[in-house]
Amino acid sequence: MTEHDAPPERVSVRAAIVADYAAAWGRALLSAQAPAHPALPPRLAYLDLYRGPDRGASASHGVVAAVAGRAAADDTLRADLLLLLNDPGPEDPDARRALARALRPVRALAHPAQVIRRHPWLRIAARLEAYRPLGLLAYLEPWGYHGLGGEDLARCLALPQAEVLLALRYPLLNMGLPNPRVAAHLEAFWGAERADALREAARAASPRQREELILAACMERLQELGAAHVLAFRLSADHRPRELLLHASRDEGAYARMKEVLAAHSTGHPQGVPDYCYDPEAARYAASLPVARPLDALADELARAYAGHTVVAEDLYRRDHVGRPYILRNYGDALELLVTQGRAVRLNGRVRVIA
Repeated sequence: MTEHDAPPERVSVRAAIVADYAAAWGRALLSAQAPAHPALPPRLAYLDLYRGPDRGASASHGVVAAVAGRAAADDTLRADLLLLLNDPGPEDPDARRALARALRPVRALAHPAQVIRRHPWLRIAARLEAYRPLGLLAYLEPWGYHGLGGEDLARCLALPQAEVLLALRYPLLNMGLPNPRVAAHLEAFWGAERADALREAARAASPRQREELILAACMERLQELGAAHVLAFRLSADHRPRELLLHASRDEGAYARMKEVLAAHSTGHPQGVPDYCYDPEAARYAASLPVARPLDALADELARAYAGHTVVAEDLYRRDHVGRPYILRNYGDALELLVTQGRAVRLNGRVRVIA
């Protein structure tokens, strides 16, 4: 792919997800803060660790361009965001020009973007130590097997203020699983014991089961490295899995924010419940057939758990949503469904569950 080629649609969707989340993240972290003077250090930092061969192709700088554009249009990000970008490629004039074009919106930011080309972690650590931002949003795109085996992921998750977005190419993981030539890189990524168990389990698994096993291993690894909450989003093309986008955080508020962003980009919403997938073909197919009814299941659960209680959707959401696909709106819809069915009644903005 050349710099003038349009990136695949799933790449554009991934870039939009990262940019949308960056805006939500920035607003949330600074909502209680007084406005800062432009001469003061940045209070937010976005770290882009693209580990491909260069940044000349449109697919490689799509996320940078999306985040830069959103930051330039957002009052909060424009005043407080610093972009730290790793450029691992050779001193290639075409790659430099492509990255410069992607960063044109950054000219509107109060803090100029910083492109790091040599010894990235030493320089990144020095800048973070100097600025001490309130929050760090790190985007990692490891590219090949060597990138998977690197230490970027562990280093980012070790930073106490960091949230991490990890973009993985699913075919690379799937094809590499039985390949002894890349075993060392995958073991460095998953951990040797987990990688061995995954290879064994995948031998007799169907393609869909292999996808679930690989995704579970990735999420477990992020938790092992320090993430308290992990969300996964699948991006498909031709109804085949192409990418996994994982969000790792220590804070439930961050987890809830990302759920809302991923829900907005999901192509499947059976009964309004997001499926956390970008798969337009599957969504069109599901629209013509009977689909699962997850909202019915949630309403039944709430009826059993809260019979005789008076509740509000926000409280139920806070108690129940972690580890489940439901977003805040789904809890309100489930209560409304119970009211419609005569299994609950409204009482001054609250709902009394009958049975």
